[in-house]
Amino acid sequence: MSKLVSVIMPARNAGDFIRQSIDSVLAQTYPDFELIIIDDKSTDKTREIVNSYADTRIKIVDGQGAGISSAFNTGLEHAQGEYFCRCDADDLFPPNRLAIQVDWLDKHPDYVAVCGSYTSIDKKGRHIIQYHRDTFSRCIDEKFREGHVITHFGTFLCLTKTLREIGGCRDFFITAEDIDLQLRLSEKGKIYFIADNFYRYRLHNLSITHTQASSRKRFYEKVAKKCHTQRLASGCDDVELGQVRDDVLDSEDSENSHAHILNLLLGESWYWHKKKNKKMALKVLTRLLLMSPFQFRVWKNFILIVLKPC
Repeated sequence: MSKLVSVIMPARNAGDFIRQSIDSVLAQTYPDFELIIIDDKSTDKTREIVNSYADTRIKIVDGQGAGISSAFNTGLEHAQGEYFCRCDADDLFPPNRLAIQVDWLDKHPDYVAVCGSYTSIDKKGRHIIQYHRDTFSRCIDEKFREGHVITHFGTFLCLTKTLREIGGCRDFFITAEDIDLQLRLSEKGKIYFIADNFYRYRLHNLSITHTQASSRKRFYEKVAKKCHTQRLASGCDDVELGQVRDDVLDSEDSENSHAHILNLLLGESWYWHKKKNKKMALKVLTRLLLMSPFQFRVWKNFILIVLKPC
């Protein structure tokens, strides 16, 4: 039986990437979906690009310009599907993503969500690394009980009714709203992890990841996990009670996308070396040398991997 899936896409000044994101959703092998794009007061060509599509599955609604949590909840409010997922306006869905996840949830009605692995890509859409390489499909409820969030919310397909039961995202969270959402969702039912790629996450300097200070991200993530522990113990948390200050000062410690990618690829090179695949390790480092030929760290790791036996 075909079930409607609501895919929401919050978008604010996403003109550089949104066409690719929309195309990746429209290319799904599972056809029964609606794509709800929340134009969160864009001032670039985002709206013009969206309006250029004639596909009736695309709906555009106005956001309040109040941030990602508000935009998410606007999409949830308009969703008509039994299942619900999110694709950010700079990220991509693999073609068979909805087909696999809808089939799994249809066969496991005792679960509230299914999620999986993802890859990161650069500004031009080129592959950077694969996450969760050495893992397996399993129920991850125990991880959630421990307060561990192991994957990106972009990989989730959820029951829409369950997301509404928990009230969607909480406006308190300027960032880490997805971590808070995953933890609260896990308290409502079982969640399964499939060891397959369901999302392509783009790293670039205009993304929230690289425009917000690291100290602010760490603060909200810590609050989300502390609140989860409180709810498990007493059914309530400090955010609900209004007992958390959110006037954290931003410090200039955000990491640009180039540095982020460099660190990921350095880790990738050592991953392949530990797997006794020196050829792949050197291939990754060669890519790094082309990206950052004057970085001492890159040359140091290149020499270490050449000399160090697998």
